[in-house]
Amino acid sequence: MFEWIEEYAKHATLNFGQALQGLRYLLTHPRVDRVAERGSLGHAWLSLKMRSGLVANDLFFAILPPRWHHSREELAGFRAVPFRRWFQYGYCAWRFTDTGALREDLSGVDRRWDPRCDDE
Repeated sequence: MFEWIEEYAKHATLNFGQALQGLRYLLTHPRVDRVAERGSLGHAWLSLKMRSGLVANDLFFAILPPRWHHSREELAGFRAVPFRRWFQYGYCAWRFTDTGALREDLSGVDRRWDPRCDDE
């Protein structure tokens, strides 16, 4: 039972971190830079549409039990990482490599980035 609670809480922590990152950068998104000039009303509007959908998705998955959509291997990974780090993975994903290690060089990193920015 404790494993289930830990997995659920850490999964929710990750997703709440992502939702807060989306709210922090609600009116700007790196993918929209390709479509509209950054700082323009069009950029803000398109970013708002994109980010609001992502925030809603993050909040939905924060309440959804992780065992419904994650493998056993993924869930074992949740238990191996502390709560604080899961929040950081969601809120400031740009600070970490694909393996979860802190990036040594943050120069040129766009803080608006999240892992879903690369998806087309």
